[in-house]
Amino acid sequence: MLSLAARALLVKTCLASIPIYLLSFIKFSKWAIRILNTHMSNCLWNDLEGAHKYHLDNWELVSVSKEFGGLGLPNLRDLNICLLASWLRRYEQDKEKLWREVLDFKYNTSNVNIFQAKSVGASPFFKGFMWAVQAAKMGYKWGYWEW
Repeated sequence: MLSLAARALLVKTCLASIPIYLLSFIKFSKWAIRILNTHMSNCLWNDLEGAHKYHLDNWELVSVSKEFGGLGLPNLRDLNICLLASWLRRYEQDKEKLWREVLDFKYNTSNVNIFQAKSVGASPFFKGFMWAVQAAKMGYKWGYWEW
């Protein structure tokens, strides 16, 4: 009974915001992102289990911002990278925090720098953190942190 604009608003405010807490701590796999996108697209296009409809656009086009012709729905893969990369900024700013001291001690990150830390045998959080660090590595200049 909802219009397309109302369903898009529902997807953006409710369905896309449910996994945000976990997206900020864990690297989601491709199949998990695909399942979440399937549920959001089924809600957006009003698909029912017995009555499948053909979608006029694919999800990558729909999740583009409104300025570029999309509906402005979040791209969960990009959101996952951004939320995990925000821990890198917190890591640099929170020099005296306990969580940073634990990471430095456990993974020996303060020996050289965070970009050289190994994620073999690490926790899921640290693996996702290092995945985002490698993605953000191209945006940094060596010698100082650039934001």
